Amino acid sequence: MVTSLMRRWKIRRLYNRKRWRHARRLCEHELETQNHDFATDIIVRSLYNEGLWKPLIDFTEQYPRADYKIYAQKAQRKLNQAREEAEGIPEPKNKKPWNVSDLLSNWTQEENRLWLRHPWGWAHWDMPEGYLLNDTHPALLHLALEVLLFPWVPETKHWVVEQRMPGANNSLSYSGGVDSTAAMLLLPKDTILAYHERNFTSMLNHSLPHSTFEAIEKRTGRSILCIPSNHEKIRTHHELQTGFSSANAACVHLILLADHLDLCSISFGTVIENTWLEKGLKFREFQNSYYWNHWPKKFEKAGLSYVLPINHISEAGALKICNQSVFADVVNSCLRGNGDRWCGTCWKCFHKNGPLGREIDATSKEISTYLNKKPLRTAQHALWALKIQNLEHLAPHLIEHIADDLSWWDKAYEPGLNLIEEPLRSIVREKTESYLEWMAEPYALLNVDLDM
Repeated sequence: MVTSLMRRWKIRRLYNRKRWRHARRLCEHELETQNHDFATDIIVRSLYNEGLWKPLIDFTEQYPRADYKIYAQKAQRKLNQAREEAEGIPEPKNKKPWNVSDLLSNWTQEENRLWLRHPWGWAHWDMPEGYLLNDTHPALLHLALEVLLFPWVPETKHWVVEQRMPGANNSLSYSGGVDSTAAMLLLPKDTILAYHERNFTSMLNHSLPHSTFEAIEKRTGRSILCIPSNHEKIRTHHELQTGFSSANAACVHLILLADHLDLCSISFGTVIENTWLEKGLKFREFQNSYYWNHWPKKFEKAGLSYVLPINHISEAGALKICNQSVFADVVNSCLRGNGDRWCGTCWKCFHKNGPLGREIDATSKEISTYLNKKPLRTAQHALWALKIQNLEHLAPHLIEHIADDLSWWDKAYEPGLNLIEEPLRSIVREKTESYLEWMAEPYALLNVDLDM
């Protein structure tokens, strides 16, 4: 025992003197001994202090522990940053400055890569064989500019061109997640599914959606069109995290491909929490909102119907639809999982995978943080997720908001069908009724007002 304590004292002394490499080497001899936990802790901290990101990630995978995840995540971010710095930001061969007076001149194509010159750099999309920028209607290019840049370039909101004639095919901006898959299941089977794929390194992992895509193709013969792009980097020029410039930037790949794919509509997996509930907190008459009265008109100018096939369904309803489908075992909304395994510690795992009966760690740092945030994200669904999983004890401050009866939450809100034009409305109605019951009047949804 004395010898063991002495070895720990020596290692600790080396570590405190910032002789991390030496401390780490000595700890390697302590693994699988009574000093094992002490040794792994010193090794992880030393590798982090030394900036040895890949060995740190490898070590935490070999010796997993919940409190090492934060080190592994930080190391992965450092690796990604270094890789991006080494690779550089892609640029076209023929460079030109941003032109605000002739917005369409900012689009160019080199081989299969479509380029957009924006005020802060370049964005690109790797298009399918046969795509031609010159065959793309100006209205589509203007609409793409607006959904990508309007938060920072107001000129993109005002465009007047000849209206594009609609094509023949429906499409869905498909993510492989629960809501998106529920939308797929309510739409016609010939709906084109297209996935936007980040083609730069980030914490987001594409392996889970790709495992879902493979299952869909194997079980139904339907393929998912994947379009790599870096356009989520645009907002990082405004001190914002990587992500979509606007909600509709999630479908920009389909806007740009609308002529190539002969599209008449673009659908989204947008649920009640983002339509009839404002930020999941309070009921609103969504059909009167600025959003609904602005964007469908803009898409119509580009010959595209703006379709929300699950606007009348909550996340709980989407889960219920997926759970009754042949994709119940493969659909997943987790963005950090690997292969076909979800992470179990993120907010999406809490309110998506947990209610599906999948193993999660409801006490993880992220889940605990979100449960204590004000306002509570996707509040009505989060309350339902707590109740359905018997986890109310994790958020005692929310118990007063959890009604005795939330059975209405996984049912469908029939008035939402009025936002869907025929012939899709009838199709969506029929398929909705094959999976869900309708909410009974008077609608409990109208009374949602969560002041948290």
